[in-house]
Amino acid sequence: MGKDIKDALSRLQDFSRKIYSGTANQIYTDSTYMKEWFSETALQEILFYRSIVPDYKNSEVLMVILSRAARSARLVPHYELARPKKPVKSTYWCIKHKKYCTPIQEAYKFIQRYSLDTIERLKAFDKIRTDAFVEIIQGDARIVKLPDDLKIDGVFTSPPYIGMIDYHEQHRYAYELFNLPRFDELEIGSASKGQSQKAIKEYLDSMIQVFNNINKNLIKGANIFIVVNDKYNIYEKIGEAVGFDLVDMLIRPVTMRTERNKKEFYESIIHFVKT
Repeated sequence: MGKDIKDALSRLQDFSRKIYSGTANQIYTDSTYMKEWFSETALQEILFYRSIVPDYKNSEVLMVILSRAARSARLVPHYELARPKKPVKSTYWCIKHKKYCTPIQEAYKFIQRYSLDTIERLKAFDKIRTDAFVEIIQGDARIVKLPDDLKIDGVFTSPPYIGMIDYHEQHRYAYELFNLPRFDELEIGSASKGQSQKAIKEYLDSMIQVFNNINKNLIKGANIFIVVNDKYNIYEKIGEAVGFDLVDMLIRPVTMRTERNKKEFYESIIHFVKT
């Protein structure tokens, strides 16, 4: 796997040199978003890397590397990676670095960084990996069908926060880059729905539906851990509605945030048990 990563990086490096020498063939995209949120050099490097991904057996690993790099290479302030409002095209005062910074002009350095990081992560994982079976089920958690014979003794989840993030839009770079289908209308608690009483009620009903859906597969005594910003104090109601006993609730400040602004932000770590 490391060989594929290094080879793809080497090919990108050759292409990047051609960009700077003016000998690279132009790669085009119809995505208005991509053309708006990336510098011309970064966009060309990203599009080239994407074009060679299918050449490799471990193409999905390369897609992860590219997705990570694309997030970092956008024309956004360093302190607004999570929810950028508009692309920056000139020097700006950076809250994160406490100095004037310039917009990102290349993607190669990020692809290189995440390529080397991925190789090290894969090596570390290889030392501890087992033959444990893992299954990923993609679907609407409110109605997705779980196998009748599936017995679950624990849940650890961080559900959406009410009216704070539009997750599809936050990761739009990946949707545009890989032409992924979007399901914005299925988002629970998206920012576009706001934080009105109606939105809170809709969120409450949706999360009750989620936990009811999984409840039939939970064994008696199953532990459920939830990390969420419960500013409206509704998770105790959710627990009561689905038959969970509250064991403990811890409130913690979130200090290492991407935004690096001065707003205080807290999360609740909620421990339920199925009775």
